[in-house]
Amino acid sequence: MNEQLDFGWDELVDKEKETKAKKAVKKTQKKKRQAKPMTPEEIEAKWKEILGNPKNSRLDQKRLEETYYAWKQGKIYPQTPKLSKAEGLRMYARLAEMQRGEKLKKMVEETPDNYHLIQTEEQLDWVCELWEEEQEAVGLDTETDGLDIVYGNNRMVGMSVSFPTKDIHVYIPTRHDEGKQLDNDLVIQRLKPYLSNKHKLKVLHNARFDAHVFSMEGVRLRGIKMDTMIAMWCLNENEMSYKLKDLANKYAKFLGVKAENDTFDELFGKDTPFNQVGLKYALVYAAKDTALTVKFANFIDKMFNRKDLKRVRKLYYELENPLLDVCVDMEEAGFLLNTDKVYSIRDELYEDVEKLKVDLIKEFGDINFNSPQQLQEVLYDVKKFPDVSGKRSTDKPTLKKLAEEFDSVQLLLDYRKATKLLSSFIDKLPVLVKSTGRVYGQFVQNATATGRFASKEPNLQQLPPKARTIFKAPIGYVIIGSDFSQIEPRVLAHITGDEDLRKPYKEGYDLYSTLAARTFKLPIEECGDGSKWRKMMKTGLLAVMYGTSMFTLSKQLEISVEEAEQFIEDFYEAYPKVGEWIKSIHEYVKEHEYVETLYGRKRRFPNHKKDAEIYDNLASEICGILGTNKVPHNIWDDKYKKVLPYPLKRKFQSVKGRVERVRRQGVNAIIQGSAADIMKRAMLNLAALAEKYKKDDWKVLATVHDEALLEVPDTITKEQTEEIEAAMTKAASLEVPLKVDVAFMREWGNETKKDDWFAAA
Repeated sequence: MNEQLDFGWDELVDKEKETKAKKAVKKTQKKKRQAKPMTPEEIEAKWKEILGNPKNSRLDQKRLEETYYAWKQGKIYPQTPKLSKAEGLRMYARLAEMQRGEKLKKMVEETPDNYHLIQTEEQLDWVCELWEEEQEAVGLDTETDGLDIVYGNNRMVGMSVSFPTKDIHVYIPTRHDEGKQLDNDLVIQRLKPYLSNKHKLKVLHNARFDAHVFSMEGVRLRGIKMDTMIAMWCLNENEMSYKLKDLANKYAKFLGVKAENDTFDELFGKDTPFNQVGLKYALVYAAKDTALTVKFANFIDKMFNRKDLKRVRKLYYELENPLLDVCVDMEEAGFLLNTDKVYSIRDELYEDVEKLKVDLIKEFGDINFNSPQQLQEVLYDVKKFPDVSGKRSTDKPTLKKLAEEFDSVQLLLDYRKATKLLSSFIDKLPVLVKSTGRVYGQFVQNATATGRFASKEPNLQQLPPKARTIFKAPIGYVIIGSDFSQIEPRVLAHITGDEDLRKPYKEGYDLYSTLAARTFKLPIEECGDGSKWRKMMKTGLLAVMYGTSMFTLSKQLEISVEEAEQFIEDFYEAYPKVGEWIKSIHEYVKEHEYVETLYGRKRRFPNHKKDAEIYDNLASEICGILGTNKVPHNIWDDKYKKVLPYPLKRKFQSVKGRVERVRRQGVNAIIQGSAADIMKRAMLNLAALAEKYKKDDWKVLATVHDEALLEVPDTITKEQTEEIEAAMTKAASLEVPLKVDVAFMREWGNETKKDDWFAAA
């Protein structure tokens, strides 16, 4: 299949760029040769500066400190004339390479007595006996020779199991390049009764991956009591990293283990596949992972039992954990590639990129738009845009903020999005398409702070409508899209208790026409579909829910900032309970530093209370000076120049962004997070429905925003379609009815409405 899909996308190398790159390298090398080396005293001073940088991550700081002491002992030296943090970390990499042999030797010498390498059938019998007797959840992990698992080129090379009752930890190698080991098929055959038994509980870290590994070996993994990665995300969505070793290091004292800094790459070499790791080293590395996972699962379970986390516990065990099976099924279902559309879609997307580039060149000149340095110069030096980040950043959050004021920056964001889609997905199709003719993406349930699903390879949420037709249903099947209608406004209506906001849903009126008529005080006939008032209201309601700035809203509605502010005030006057609820959330998050969804998912905002108190005090001082009850939108306006002291404005400005961001995120986390929870509950219902019709080959393909996609036979009945709708609408009981819109698609994106589909049948 891959040979058939040789699209010929390896274009000729751009010679001009290649030449420029070579010249730049030569110029840099020349500068290095001409630079005067630092003296030992200067290096010492530079080390103190580097080590004293508060922006160093915890891991970088430890590595830099270790490297500094190695330099002091004469074990390693800088290879550049001028020492820098980057060179310090490169020195650490060289130091780690030098110390690798010593570390591996020590690792083997200190192998715990309860770590066992399983190499004979007799030893495998013993493992089966241990598993038969084990009453607690075992720790389980697989080792592979790569990450391309689902119908891919990589496979399992061994597995580790930790038996907590007897504190025994084993590694069973099956496909290592060297060393005595059992046949893989024999191991799978003997352990399948335990792996597939839902009553034999397991704890894993990133269980979805291991489930795929076993699935490709012909075993459906059952009995997953906890995925410690997902569970930890439920406990704290603000963790910097969810890698097992990073978490174990952070919580080492609670787990009763020693923090360790060595990564796999540092121990065994970058890009070394696990099958090339010697068995005595593999035992320690793999068995330690499952031993850690068991300890971490116990720690998390204790946290779940805290009184203030009971709802989080329920959310994990009743929603997130069961969703693991749904994710595995979706990822192994895959999307069938529509090969007839590949060329045309790719060409259209490249045309879009070229058009964007032409427009960008008109705005910013002919620069390399992927170069942060060149972008910094044109944005901040040539265009004189405000440095909203304070560090001349060109990252996405900074550009999004600038785009609120400057349309040309939105062009840059659109260009980045389009080029990323091409490079990360479209151009990689020859690799992504497997022998089945399908693309198998990933669905990540813990990718966002609000709980919404995300996907990658491809990112379905960011796939433009024109590119969706790159996927199709097989002959004799159809893709069904079942989309929640206005789920977030319905959640808002339920939570706020505003009967006027609920009324359109209860009585069957059009929501936005009703809102517009009430807000603008117009006859509803003037606010019908297609009217400017309805369009304004649709945008305005999103602004209310997401806390859009008045400046952005004014641009979206093409009105002044003052008119945008008046529009929001008119809305709150028409729907006072909405405004009261939003203010109550601002106060709640100030006091508690977190908010909760309808189902107990928490969104935490550490240190917000202090910022909010400063903000309120400064706002009160400004209002007192101006004799108003609200801080003006722009305190830097010339009319306030002589009235408001500059230090006061500067103090307020420094805290304003943080506080208002948390307020926006707090309100949004409740609305969007509750909608996400409802969608996830719906996915569980749909998975159960697909299981009911498994013999008819029903598949849940994906979830994209508020829509679920299923692949079913095109002989599906109207009654079965209504079962799909019911599976989604019964996911929650709100004070307003839930509604879904169903569409039938031979190609994803080319929709036929339900009534038209059955009328033509």
